[in-house]
Amino acid sequence: MMIALSVVTYFLATNGKINNFPTYLAALAFIPFIAIRPGYVVSLSRPIIPLIIVFLLYLVLSATWSENTRPILVATYLGYAFLLASFVLGIGVISNQYPDFLKWLMVLTVLSATISCCFSIFLYFWLPDYHPLIEERLYSLGRLRNPVIGALSYGVAATICANLALVHARWMRFLWSACLAILLLGILFTETRSAWVGLIISIPACVMLQREISVRAKYSMLVTFFLILTVTMIATWLMGYWDEVLHRALSFRPEIWLKAVRDTTQENLILGKGIASSSRLLIDGISHHHPHSIYVSTFFYGGLTGALLLVTLISACLKELIKKDFTPLVILALSTLLYAVSTLMIDGNRLLEKIDFHWLVFWLPVALCLVATGEENSDIKL
Repeated sequence: MMIALSVVTYFLATNGKINNFPTYLAALAFIPFIAIRPGYVVSLSRPIIPLIIVFLLYLVLSATWSENTRPILVATYLGYAFLLASFVLGIGVISNQYPDFLKWLMVLTVLSATISCCFSIFLYFWLPDYHPLIEERLYSLGRLRNPVIGALSYGVAATICANLALVHARWMRFLWSACLAILLLGILFTETRSAWVGLIISIPACVMLQREISVRAKYSMLVTFFLILTVTMIATWLMGYWDEVLHRALSFRPEIWLKAVRDTTQENLILGKGIASSSRLLIDGISHHHPHSIYVSTFFYGGLTGALLLVTLISACLKELIKKDFTPLVILALSTLLYAVSTLMIDGNRLLEKIDFHWLVFWLPVALCLVATGEENSDIKL
């Protein structure tokens, strides 16, 4: 219950305290649950769990060589690691014990994201004084603190929504298709390009891997998807929408990545700067908040060791999924993971933090991989 509430309040809560509270309760409940029945964790995917734990503990350890490190700082990141592990492992354990849990978690994720998106679009068009930014981009409701975070979060919900639309009955398919259209529209108005990189990979993947849909129907769906995408891009270009988007060019991404890699290589190539170090990068007099890529960020904080651990974790998830039959659950896990690893190449920061968009965009797909590749997933339906 608290895990599901963590996701719902992420999209709909107005401040961090409301969103953080369910994660604390979920972590507290996780302790006696695992202490009494540790076998529940063993039933999950064994190759992935040790990698998750080692990766998180390494990031915690890196706080010891961060700038201005203090014992309280290390303890804080250890607490973050426990909260995050409780979220990821908790989804796996509860899904195995209560097969309907995962279905309702996915439904609540999509519906809360759609509600957030609807209100955000309403504010965007009908309350022009609402724009908190200089740029007139859609600023999402809830914990989605800026247009980029909103787009990335709506993107993973859109990928889940596409999976639900493909496996449910016709009237439910219409509902999920409507939710998908709203989410894609919201992403469009955020003027964020990185989310589309993931969606162009994840949605076709979940269509093509479906076993119960004919090849002709698959190609028809893909043609429709890309046709709508093309028409939308042309229409918005004619309206002048892309002038501002193209004006931002690559948003200094190559310069940011080069600066982060150069600084880390010069200071501590193997171990990085440490998870608690400042991530601000000064380039040509402009201050950038972070490296804008989970791969570059992990290298920045954890050096080659951290980057290798991250790549190993992702590779293990993909390897375990590919070995399985492509059931709807496996396809859901694979498509969301593909969205995460592709879109977060050009956005994202610390993977160890209090609940934020990384929990939803990266760690939720990892949790789905645990469930899909576990020993007791045969009763879990979408």
